[in-house]
Amino acid sequence: MIDKPALHQKILAALEDTCQIAINAEKRAYDTATDKESKAENKYDTFGLEASYLAHGQSQRVSECERDFRIFKQLTSQTFSNDDNVSVGALIQLEDDAGITQMIFLSPVAGGLKVSFKQWQITLITAAAPLGKALMNAYVGDDIEVELAADKKQYQIVTID
Repeated sequence: MIDKPALHQKILAALEDTCQIAINAEKRAYDTATDKESKAENKYDTFGLEASYLAHGQSQRVSECERDFRIFKQLTSQTFSNDDNVSVGALIQLEDDAGITQMIFLSPVAGGLKVSFKQWQITLITAAAPLGKALMNAYVGDDIEVELAADKKQYQIVTID
């Protein structure tokens, strides 16, 4: 059994780190866009314009990171039993056809984020992702199939926590 409150704190710390990285990138992009060296020297010089587009994109990324952090912080840490069905907040251990296990946290945000916790590398996925859709409302022991690109992957749900 995994300490879910500690896992939540670890995920929040990772989300906070992601936000800080985005904030730093936004500052660098803004500084570049507003630097006097970025002023166009002729009509073909687009460096300043490109830098301003990058700064705008970075500011949007910061907003997304901050939104993800706020949403995840509101998620209550709940413990699931192996008799419960999968829903947002569940930590799921999957095993593929080759016997390889992985830990998935069904999160409301930040799909793709990976967090090391105890001996596990835990990947956050959202219910909108193909794997998330396949997992929703499934139970321990269920076999699920996910089609990614032209490849079908089979998994069995080993545990839900």
